[in-house]
Amino acid sequence: MHTVRKDHQHQAQCNTANTELLVLQEAARLITRAVDPAPAINGTLRLLSQLLGLNRGRVLLHDPVSGQLQIRYAYGLTDEERQRGVYGLGEGVTGRVFETGQTAVIQDIDDEPVYLRRAVERTTLPSETVAYLALPLMHDETPIGVLAVHRLRNRDRPFMRDISLLQVVAVLIAQMLRVNQLVSEHTAALQSENRHLKESLEGSGAAFGIIGESPALQHSIRQAHRVSDTRTTVMLQGESGTGKEKFARMLHLGSSRRDAPFISINCAAIPATLIEAELFGHEKGSFTGASQTKRGRIEQASGGTLFLDEIGDLDLDLQSKLLRVLEQQVIQRVGGSRDIPVDVRIVAATHKNLQEAVNAGTFRLDLFYRLNVFPLRLPSLRERGADVGMLARHFLNMANQEYDRNVQFAPGVLDHLESYNWPGNIRQLENVVKRVVILAPESVVTRALVQQILVDEASVTLAEHRSLPRP
Repeated sequence: MHTVRKDHQHQAQCNTANTELLVLQEAARLITRAVDPAPAINGTLRLLSQLLGLNRGRVLLHDPVSGQLQIRYAYGLTDEERQRGVYGLGEGVTGRVFETGQTAVIQDIDDEPVYLRRAVERTTLPSETVAYLALPLMHDETPIGVLAVHRLRNRDRPFMRDISLLQVVAVLIAQMLRVNQLVSEHTAALQSENRHLKESLEGSGAAFGIIGESPALQHSIRQAHRVSDTRTTVMLQGESGTGKEKFARMLHLGSSRRDAPFISINCAAIPATLIEAELFGHEKGSFTGASQTKRGRIEQASGGTLFLDEIGDLDLDLQSKLLRVLEQQVIQRVGGSRDIPVDVRIVAATHKNLQEAVNAGTFRLDLFYRLNVFPLRLPSLRERGADVGMLARHFLNMANQEYDRNVQFAPGVLDHLESYNWPGNIRQLENVVKRVVILAPESVVTRALVQQILVDEASVTLAEHRSLPRP
């Protein structure tokens, strides 16, 4: 009989050990594979309750805002019980465990004055003796929370066996919470960095197609942002191909006029006999072919922004009429005599030196002063250093999409592009990149191909300079 009893005890111990091992294996699987801690911790607490009788398991974490311990994860507790489970540091058994970092074993909750019965009312628990086990969740010897369970005191399993098991579970949960915290902090940092980068890009020029990080370009962008949301007339100065229209559009979109029209006109591209009607419009029958009244570009831009590119090419008569627009905000159509009010902001641009044009008598001094309220110089590509590589990669991606190709720059190509003088600035760089994408026989743009194209570019530029009249 004695031997049978020993065998029975041994079998029970083996079964208990197997159950504990199963709980730990499953808990480890849940915790190590989970992305979200809630399902893993709640699942572990469910295993403790269903397989080992460690009931109403809960994990309380310290809330840095309120300074209190709150039940964050639980199994076997109602929502109301979870909401009630809030403890100050040092308050009750749970608060003391967190404050001291020491495990608490309450063998009879009815005989422990420190036990508060706050989350779970005594009437909810079995009528027999109920114990309460609470263990600190530690990280680097610092408590970060508390793991707590109820159990019946009168059981075959000794308390120390449950505590040893719960200590392993507490380590797993603490490690998972710490990893989740690090991931959350890293994610928040990345989101903040991305948000900052997006705001930086939107606050600079990338949102408007102005690409580059060079100090010279960023200075021009900052100047543009300062004046964008004003009525001030802006004069964009710089060589051809430096992106004057993009800057003009950025000034428009950065202003309260952004929802109104943005009208652009190149004063050098329209014959002198037609540009007045193009700018001011015309009345029906005002000249041969004027079969109906037409609104000009200035009138079309009313409420918004008018961009006058190459304004230095306007003749003196048109300059005087434009001055009246700036001073009085009215126009008269060609063939008309009625003043038409307009509300237009003018952004002008030129690659010419207007001061020299004023001295030469080809540009009105009073118009120059009205246009030059806020001069904004755009840097040439030669002044923008590493922006060449950034722009070249951007144009490469655009050209690959446009021509349905998938070519890349070979090593050394970007260095070669950055060392070129680029007299035609961004427009020339874009054209060169488009050309190499079309001509590249394979999927790689070689340095030899780029060098040959740049030699051709240099000969064209030299010929253009030779054909210009001497000053």
